[in-house]
Amino acid sequence: MPQNLVPLLTGSKLLILVLCLNIPSEVESCPGACVCYSEPKITISCQQQGLTAIPAEIPIQSQRIFLHNNRITLVRATSFTSCRNMTILWIHSNNISLIEPGAFYGLTKLEELDLSDNTNLKSINPVTFRGLVHLHTLHLDRCGLLELSTGLFRGLFSLQYLYLQDNNLQILLDDTFIDLANLTYLFLHGNKIKSLSENVFRGLINLDRLLLHQNRVSVVHRRAFHDLGKVMTLYLFNNNLTVLTGDTMAPLVSLQYLRLNGNQWICDCQARSLWNWFKQFKGSSSELECHLPPRLAGRDLKRLQSSELDSCVDSFNQIRTSVFSTKTRSGKLPTGLPPLGSHDGSSKCCQPEMDKSFIYEAKGKAGPSSHSSRSSNNHLKEKENMSRPKYMETDPSKNGSNKQINDSPFGTFPSIVDPPLTKLRPEFLEPIEPSTVPTKKRQGCSKKNRSKAQCRLTQQGNSSTIIRIQDDQKSRKCQPSPSELE
Repeated sequence: MPQNLVPLLTGSKLLILVLCLNIPSEVESCPGACVCYSEPKITISCQQQGLTAIPAEIPIQSQRIFLHNNRITLVRATSFTSCRNMTILWIHSNNISLIEPGAFYGLTKLEELDLSDNTNLKSINPVTFRGLVHLHTLHLDRCGLLELSTGLFRGLFSLQYLYLQDNNLQILLDDTFIDLANLTYLFLHGNKIKSLSENVFRGLINLDRLLLHQNRVSVVHRRAFHDLGKVMTLYLFNNNLTVLTGDTMAPLVSLQYLRLNGNQWICDCQARSLWNWFKQFKGSSSELECHLPPRLAGRDLKRLQSSELDSCVDSFNQIRTSVFSTKTRSGKLPTGLPPLGSHDGSSKCCQPEMDKSFIYEAKGKAGPSSHSSRSSNNHLKEKENMSRPKYMETDPSKNGSNKQINDSPFGTFPSIVDPPLTKLRPEFLEPIEPSTVPTKKRQGCSKKNRSKAQCRLTQQGNSSTIIRIQDDQKSRKCQPSPSELE
């Protein structure tokens, strides 16, 4: 053998020996109730083991930790102190009621955190998520949250998906999402939110999808959407909206999918600016079913003629009479209610009305949309199966599926979480139509009405309920004939 080849062979053998010594054959010190494996990433899987606390002996090299479907009640500040390599942490579907401040401190590589389905987690300390600079997905849905503390999402500059649906949120403070410039999906449906203030969505300059349906929203500030120029999907159906201005919708220049059905729209002069905005909107929209005035009840606001929006109704009294049927058969008001038109003088056209959320909060809501949340049974099974290695033998008594985890963090999303808009359930898509559809011709009024410039009183609900309609064009109120009051 040539002398010059000896050093080369010796060096090669040493290199091979070093590589062999560094290949991990298995994860060291795996907790007793868990299954541990090192491919494709070092994973600790402890789901559905009846654990009441987070195991103390989690290996420091762990990259993915699955602790879902247990009975864990507390996340301590020291629970994951040594897990600095962790990228995915699932603790959903437990009984967690408290997360100590600093519980996730130092987890700078964490990309996905799932805390969903912990129904006793009423509040979260505002410093809980500090330092998670690479976090791109955060699940806080179905946690019973009553509020979002000021600064809760501060510093989460990489966050792209935020799930907050099906909690008990009533108020969203200004600048709650101020640091989330990269957020693309914000799910807030199924809460009890009553209003949207001017700066509630400030900073969400890259948001693509905003779901706010099935709340109690009755007031939207005219500048509430001023930073949402990239939003393509906006759901506000099944709320308590009566009026929404075109100026409010104007910043949504990229909007393609809009749902505003299931609200109590007042189709009079107050709706004209929204009607004008729809004339230039090129996306798809649900119907906007008119609630008032009674002559337009059930009509789609987008299909109305311009002349049908000339007058203004006394919306306060119209709503009270239509909902509560305030008059009796004799035509007298029950005690405790003021006569129609008696509140603070005459009504003013196009002035903003008081918050009417108390009227509609008792209204029945539709079932959950396909965007709502994962089915309680299906999503748990999906997540349980994803946390199993593909080469492990599954226990048929616990799971009947063998779904694997994708090596990419995005591959951990359950397929049922966010189905495409094209696959929404029919009852939540119909009727969706282009906003530019031809409008129907308005039915002409009779010669009798034109000549006398009178309008007839409309009865709604039963013959004892009489609703006054104001003719703003003539600046006088219609009076019923004696025969109509009988």
